[in-house]
Order: sequence, then structure tokens, then C-alpha cells
Amino acid sequence: MSFTGKLAELLARPNQDPAGGPEAPWYLKYGSRVLGIVAAFFAILFGLWNVLSIIGLSVSCLVAGIIQMLAGFVVMALEAPFCFVCIEKVNDVSKMVDAKPMFFRAGLYCAMAVPPIFMCFGLASLFGSGLIFATGAVYGMMALGKKKPPLPICEPRQRRHRMVAMQRPRPAIGRAL
Repeated sequence: MSFTGKLAELLARPNQDPAGGPEAPWYLKYGSRVLGIVAAFFAILFGLWNVLSIIGLSVSCLVAGIIQMLAGFVVMALEAPFCFVCIEKVNDVSKMVDAKPMFFRAGLYCAMAVPPIFMCFGLASLFGSGLIFATGAVYGMMALGKKKPPLPICEPRQRRHRMVAMQRPRPAIGRAL
């Protein structure tokens, strides 16, 4: 089996279509999942950094770090439930969220990412929560779907009407008739 086949098998959930449905391109399906896993890892890492900033006596950064770490764990549980094999309910919750519409996941990720940024504005919270917000934005774009094809400029009957209107003489302004 090739490397891409193993990667696709690892990222696919059992008994379920991949995220995004059949209309989403493959790079958005797998890219959103990989971005979510990477975002969760960095959110946990930088959330721990914010928690350790209690040395500077910043309680808001402590709370923001805890929230950011929790958001990272939630995103990791929803995007990669195989990381939490020892917790039985994680797979059930992940399947339940997968059954919801895509905009639900987008809203959840964006809503979880905003509070740590406002509570403790710094590079750690901006980068960690910003990646979770970017994952939510990608899921939001997937929820919107493909662009519609452009509408025709006008119907043939309307085109004939315009041609007749263009052939009529127009009255000149300022000249006597």
C-alpha cells in the first residue's frame, strides 16, 4: 500500500464518508482534518505556555490557557478520535458531530477559538487559537459548497428586444425636431 493510501486510511473514519461529503474536493476533505490535528496540537502546546505564564501573575492568561488547552483537546477528539483510544465515548461523540451539518463544526471551532485571544492577547494565544479559527473557517468554506455556475447574460427573447430598442432612432438633445 502506498503512503497516500495509508494516510487516507488513517484519516478516514470507520463506516462514514470523509468530512465534506462528495461535493468537497479531496484536498479540502483531508486538508481540513490535518489542519485540525495540527491546530489542536499547537493549541494544547501554547495553552500550556499560557498556563505557565502565571509566574507573571496574569490570571487572565491562566484562564485563557486552560480554555485554549480544552479547545485543543476537543478539536483533537473530533478530528482524530484514534488519539483517545482509552476513552470510549470519544468515538461516539465524534460520530455524532460528523452527522451534523458542516457549518455546525465551523461555528463550534470558531466560537472556541475566540475567548482565549480576547482574554490574553499574545503570540501564544493568537497562534494556537488562530489555527483553530482557521480550521473553522475551512469547514465554513466547505459548508458553503461549490460556486454556482454563472447565469446567462440574457435570454434570446430579451436579446431581440434589446436589438429592436437599439435600432430605434434616439431624439437628439438640444436639436429641433
